Amino acid sequence: MRDFFRPAVLPVVSSARRPLRGAVLALAALAALAAAPLGASAIPFGLPLSWPEAQRAFVQDGTGLLLNAPARTELLRLDAVGRDAYIAAFLADPVASTAVNEMTEGIARRRALALGEAMSFLDDRARLLFLHGPPTHREIIDCAEVFRPIEIWNYGGRPGEIDERNEVKRLAARGGTNLLLYQPRENQPYRVWLPLDGKRGLYGTEMEYWLEQWEALKDRIVGGRRFDRTLCDEAARVDAVTGIDGLFGFQPGRPRNDDLLPWLQAPSNLTDWALAAAETVTPRADDGAPVLRDDAAHAAVDVQLDAMARRGQRMDMRFTLLLPRDQVPFVPFVDESAVDPRPEVRIAIDVAIEHEGAPFDRQRIRYVQPEPEADARGADTIALVGTTRLRPDQAFLLRFRVTDEISGRQLHVARGLIVPRNPTVDPNALPQVPSGAQLILGENAANARIGGYDSLVLVPPAEDVVFGLWRAEALVTGSRIESVAFYLDDRRVMLRRRPPFTAELRLSTYPTEQSVRIEGFDAEGNRVDQDEVVLNQPRGALQVRILEPVRGRRVAGKTPARAEIVIPEEKVVRSVTFAVDGVEQARLETPPWRAEIDAPPPTDGGLHYLTVTVTLDDGATAEDVRFLNPPPGIENVDVNLVELYTTVIDRRGQLVLDLPREAFRVREDGKPQALAKFEQVDDLPLHLGVVLDTSGSMFESLGAAQRAAVGFLDAMITPRDRCFALAFADRPTLLMARTSDVQAVGQRLQNLKANGATALHDAVVTSLYYFRGIRGRRALVLLSDGEDTASTLEFESALEYAKQSGVAIYSIGLRIGGAQLSVRRKLEGLSEATGGRTFYIKEADELAAVYADIERELRSQYLLAYPSTVAGDEGEARYREIEVDVEADGKGELKARTVRGYYQ
Repeated sequence: MRDFFRPAVLPVVSSARRPLRGAVLALAALAALAAAPLGASAIPFGLPLSWPEAQRAFVQDGTGLLLNAPARTELLRLDAVGRDAYIAAFLADPVASTAVNEMTEGIARRRALALGEAMSFLDDRARLLFLHGPPTHREIIDCAEVFRPIEIWNYGGRPGEIDERNEVKRLAARGGTNLLLYQPRENQPYRVWLPLDGKRGLYGTEMEYWLEQWEALKDRIVGGRRFDRTLCDEAARVDAVTGIDGLFGFQPGRPRNDDLLPWLQAPSNLTDWALAAAETVTPRADDGAPVLRDDAAHAAVDVQLDAMARRGQRMDMRFTLLLPRDQVPFVPFVDESAVDPRPEVRIAIDVAIEHEGAPFDRQRIRYVQPEPEADARGADTIALVGTTRLRPDQAFLLRFRVTDEISGRQLHVARGLIVPRNPTVDPNALPQVPSGAQLILGENAANARIGGYDSLVLVPPAEDVVFGLWRAEALVTGSRIESVAFYLDDRRVMLRRRPPFTAELRLSTYPTEQSVRIEGFDAEGNRVDQDEVVLNQPRGALQVRILEPVRGRRVAGKTPARAEIVIPEEKVVRSVTFAVDGVEQARLETPPWRAEIDAPPPTDGGLHYLTVTVTLDDGATAEDVRFLNPPPGIENVDVNLVELYTTVIDRRGQLVLDLPREAFRVREDGKPQALAKFEQVDDLPLHLGVVLDTSGSMFESLGAAQRAAVGFLDAMITPRDRCFALAFADRPTLLMARTSDVQAVGQRLQNLKANGATALHDAVVTSLYYFRGIRGRRALVLLSDGEDTASTLEFESALEYAKQSGVAIYSIGLRIGGAQLSVRRKLEGLSEATGGRTFYIKEADELAAVYADIERELRSQYLLAYPSTVAGDEGEARYREIEVDVEADGKGELKARTVRGYYQ
């Protein structure tokens, strides 16, 4: 369906990949972040989301591309009534003598054309199709080893010629204008390439590196082909369209920004545009019906958006699409090979979420359900239900593409949303749907029921640390269980009434302790069996730590309390109790370890305290105590010192030792703090994590990196220290849990293979999670050689988690060129925010010296500790900035490096 106009007017050619020759070259791609779309409307993104739906759609669903700057300014000046009048005038028939309104017909046809290509008008392919219709010639550059996804569109030229074998030649269309569109990053919209973007952004990360080497050595290479041209014949085509040979070979007559920008701007003559657009050929299904439904069907769809529950900084939002059958017919499918063939509908929903005029999130949900009985159909409605998680008080645009997998027909619906601050419905309540509607929840995939005893097993995740989206799978045996309910943190999120018994659960953005439970029911609704898995459970020596109420905060009445529990391997929590002054207020058996306590008023003059006690299945117990509103004179009993492990260097970058306490000045949020503890660190216990990039681009360097890491741990770790190792490519993998056995860690570091993409952001968050529940001196040493290409988390989220962790990160960039600003920004950002340091090396053989520098630094730090005098705020914890200045006579200019702040 993507290439629906291919047979008629658009010859599409795809170059064949050239096989790799010689040494193996593993390439990473899709590293650049997508920039804002060119030609974007000057109307603020969030403003139309507060307008009536018809006015919002006019601006954001295609028609707004026809508005030039004066028109947008005029529209912004109007109130709701004025906007209705403006829109009516804009959509008026431009040629009254004809039977059709060319403006509305042209908009409908071009919108169908654009949405058949891309879900969002943030994608420049959709913008070009809406503004100019299908191109004369379209060429797909299929060289994943070299380029990011690239297409070359030509308007006004002649299509490629046919050779003797009746194949399309790889030639540019003759004449006209060539536009190169590329995808800066996976799942990001395509952009029209402009000369100001530079040629680098078109190449994969690894190929960019090799081309840099070529540029440096080409004068000494005789008769050799450029690397990209060796691997991809179409590299010459990209050179020709961009007018740049390689990275920097600018050619005369190359395109300018002013030549390409007008293609994304509003047309100068709207009547001419409407006449041409009204003749646009729209995509058709096999039966001749339109693939995309018309505006009447669009208007007939009701979209319900319900806020169900607040989860930290996010709100769980449920969307319900009510699709009337008379407007949105779905073709039933019958699997004749099935034992009991029954008609079923197969529907898929793609959800694209936009925020501030940029892509925010993508989801895909698949529904496979029996067709309703004939006597129950009537004018019934299909209700499709899904969930997403968004930030309160922010504006989002949700675009839904509903596809009937049997007929290929699609329906596109968009709705604006300003996320409420508080829930609007009971999270356990089902959506409000018309009587007789067929309610479909969740996502379906192939699964089978296993004979035997009636039992239910929840398959645990393969990874130790899980966050974001996770698919829960229930293994059902026997014949009694007819439906399975899925619970996340005791909240029912999904009910499966037939196989497959799976559910895609949206976990917390960051790894946190969560419980997933499943319950199986028979045909009468009786519970047959249940199973449960606790995700991200901290492991280690038994301990409990109260996190809320925050120490020093004044509380009274109903108050939220929260604890963190660390349990030994192979042990299970039997109960966690919350008690105030010895009186039990809550007893929990599964995480999250949260409860509401009744705090006595601070004015009664008594000494009150909260106790959280954990009891394991073997009877072992641990507890933590926090005083509530302590009276004057008692406050210092419960002081929590802020600890800063600090490195001091001079102007030459050399470590400075033996400084006195008086040399240091500490400020928190600008307020001076008095040191309660000061010492030079040389033998305090250290918890160290080593993280290695094992993506394909590490093929030639991994052996040296492994040897250097083993030598570093052998020199660094003493019997009192602990270390762990983690590797990452497409996803992070724990090689060895925290231990003092350096040889065991070294063995796991050996024999790693370099293969796959680079999930750098996920690796940072996962490795930092293994420090949870550990206090004292902590450091993470991270080695990577490229941009992130596979993470589920954005870098800003990983950086925020790093700042919360309090773990010093030492980043090592291998073969990171000076122009690779994005990678450098990330590595340096992680290190600077956490009090670590960044190193850049050209070869893995240099790692031994880097590790030696890190070892010296970790053994040459100062421990500064102070009780914070900055008053706590009510509500959520906030970030407190820290500054450390150091000055000593005769030492010259000194610089202190430590964590930039912490959350309290």
